[in-house]
Amino acid sequence: MIRKLFSLAAGWIGEQTGWLVLVAVGAVGAFLYVQFAQVSADRDAALHSAEVICAGAGADFAPSVTVEKDAKGKPVAVAHARGAICQRYVAQLAGFKAATVQASAEALAKAMSDHDAKNNTDTAAARLAAESARDAALRMEMADAQAERTNIVDHEWFAAVNGVAGLRAPAGGSAGR
Repeated sequence: MIRKLFSLAAGWIGEQTGWLVLVAVGAVGAFLYVQFAQVSADRDAALHSAEVICAGAGADFAPSVTVEKDAKGKPVAVAHARGAICQRYVAQLAGFKAATVQASAEALAKAMSDHDAKNNTDTAAARLAAESARDAALRMEMADAQAERTNIVDHEWFAAVNGVAGLRAPAGGSAGR
């Protein structure tokens, strides 16, 4: 049964070979046409993107001629391919961006270092001030106790009051000893 079906199909294909080849060639042609249309669209989109990028960089994407100096310093006309000048401008902008980012990072690191150093200095000064205030309070308590025992307010007591207030001891005083 299968052999009979196969021989019938082979016979029909043999008779219709011309039409089948024509259909196959048409299908391949349609496939190639669609692929070419897609490639053309991709190329046009890439060219448009390049033109937009070049316009943003301040250069033209079209081929151009510039006058540059050769190794001897003489002006020479140089022909550039499409996009060559733009590529140079974009590379310069990328280099500028990288240098700017690097400089910004270095400035930020220095600012953070300066801030940390100032913070450490401020912390040390605050610790010293707190210790001085504590010492002044202890001296004041001792001077108060002495004044209560002797019932005399002397220069030591006044020096202790000045110390609590954050003032220097008077010349010749013994509060800081």
